[in-house]
Amino acid sequence: MRYRKRENLFTNGESEYRIDDDALVRRAPDGSEQRIAWRDVKALRVRFFPTMAKPWLHEFRVEAAGATMTIDNGHFAGVADFEDRSASYTPFVRAALARVQAQAPKAQVRIGSRPLAFWATMSFVALAFAMLAAVVIVLPLPAPFPLAAIAKLAVIAYGLYLLPRWVRRNWPRGASFDSAAAELPPA
Repeated sequence: MRYRKRENLFTNGESEYRIDDDALVRRAPDGSEQRIAWRDVKALRVRFFPTMAKPWLHEFRVEAAGATMTIDNGHFAGVADFEDRSASYTPFVRAALARVQAQAPKAQVRIGSRPLAFWATMSFVALAFAMLAAVVIVLPLPAPFPLAAIAKLAVIAYGLYLLPRWVRRNWPRGASFDSAAAELPPA
C-alpha cells in the first residue's frame, strides 16, 4: 500500500510512503529512503491538528529507537492551496496500525497532542481569554452599541464554541489500536 503527498513549497515532488512487510518506508523526492521496522516501533500518535489553511488536518506519528516519521493528510498543491488526501491517507494509516499491532503489539498508542504542547496551548488560550475579559470589563462601551462590537463578540463566541471540540480531540491520552483508528478522518 502506498500514500503520496507533497510536503511544502520547498520540496520538488511528492514524498511516497509505503507499507512493506517488514517496515514503514518514506521515499523523499530526491530518492533517499527512511525505514522504520515494524518490530522496532515503540510508540504511535494519532491527532487532529487543524490549521487556518487546513481545518481537516490529521497527523500520524511513528516513533522507534532513534527514528521518527510523521505523516499527515495535507498535500501542498500551491501557495495557500492544500488538498485533503484523507481518501488515501486513512486506509494507509489503518493498514500501518494493523502492521504495528501484529509485529509490535506492546507499542504505546496515544491520541491527541503531546502533553507539553497541549498545556502550553491551553495556557495561552486561558491568558488570551483573561486579557479579553479584562478589556471588556475595563473599557467602557459607547452608548450606541456599534456593529463592529457585535461582530467582534460573534467571533469570540464562535471561538468559545469551537474550543471544547478542540480540547476533546487533542486531550493527550493513551489508547488502543482500535480507538486510534476510530480517530482518523473518514476515507
